[in-house]
Amino acid sequence: MHSHLTAIKLIAGATMALAAGCTASSQSDNTEILQIDMLADIDRPDFDETSLKDVRYALLDTATEALLGEYAQIQGVIGDTVIVHDMTAMGDNSRLLLFDANDGHLIRSIRHIGQGPGEYRWIRGVVTIPERSEIILLSDKAHRYTTDDRYIESYSMSSKHGGALPIGSAERGIHETDAFDGDLHIYQYDDRMTPVDTLVINNYEPRWISIAFNQSDKESLINIVDTVYSLVPGEMQPVAVLSRGVKALTPEVEHKVYIGRTDYEQAERERQGYIEFLRFINDGPRFTVTYAYGGRNYFDTYSHKSGKLIARRSFSDSDEDAGLLIPHDGRTMHITNYPFISNGRYYSIVSEDETLGSDGEPSEELNRALISWSIEGE
Repeated sequence: MHSHLTAIKLIAGATMALAAGCTASSQSDNTEILQIDMLADIDRPDFDETSLKDVRYALLDTATEALLGEYAQIQGVIGDTVIVHDMTAMGDNSRLLLFDANDGHLIRSIRHIGQGPGEYRWIRGVVTIPERSEIILLSDKAHRYTTDDRYIESYSMSSKHGGALPIGSAERGIHETDAFDGDLHIYQYDDRMTPVDTLVINNYEPRWISIAFNQSDKESLINIVDTVYSLVPGEMQPVAVLSRGVKALTPEVEHKVYIGRTDYEQAERERQGYIEFLRFINDGPRFTVTYAYGGRNYFDTYSHKSGKLIARRSFSDSDEDAGLLIPHDGRTMHITNYPFISNGRYYSIVSEDETLGSDGEPSEELNRALISWSIEGE
């Protein structure tokens, strides 16, 4: 990261400096931060020193109310209940579907389109509170419901600039980012959407593709150039430095090769010459970095303990075997969406054309399926 960047924490009118340089070598508890040179293994072919275990597959309920649209995404797991956000019809039918992870039956749907108490236009994000079996639906307001669809109350959303979709957890805080006046602002809220802190990264206004901000289990993660941070109330805790060297996609590089270019195809070709971070998946013993480079998607898994690259899966969208390869019942499922992780277990929705019935064959009469698995190794 550029040495002139600093993070400022604003608390009750007071201002204090918070180090944000990627050269930091330890967190506040003196734990060493992993330093990983991504270019060292950039040409390494696919391999896997991990193994999958306890793969579970469940056909989802075929009741009309349970049928998933194209853009359905897993947003939470509470016990054996998987919470799916179905964004059919560009948000006009935005709803949550709660499925039993063991047998796939629909427990219930939660849908409250409207302008009254507890109602929304569309769901921007979802926060779960497992210990209370509650869900917070983030829209123009935050609406709290129980998982049995009992409305509790609503809270105002404090962001004034309409930034990125809010993500986070009730346990570690809800986060929202926005960029304006040349700075990156990270707003932090508690589970009642009360502002807790605001982190400001001075002189850093990220564009569309030079920053990644995402949820991994209960953790909100953000990368600022090459450094990955975990966001907790009032702090940005460095997780790892993933150095991309000359292939780093900084805001300056993005502006040079992409923004404002009239020849879109040429801009795309130049963009492919840089490593573009997409998502970080943190499961404790390991973390997976997903990124795009040279027209291919990469899932690189590292050991938290040693920083060693222990698995790689790469593919392009046109590959016949595109996606993560998950074996089940003598077949291989190709998972092309990002898996959701909860308590060390991965969950994903199987694509429509790979969903198989009890006879082992796909059918247009089937809803999609839910697959989950765990990983072991280093």
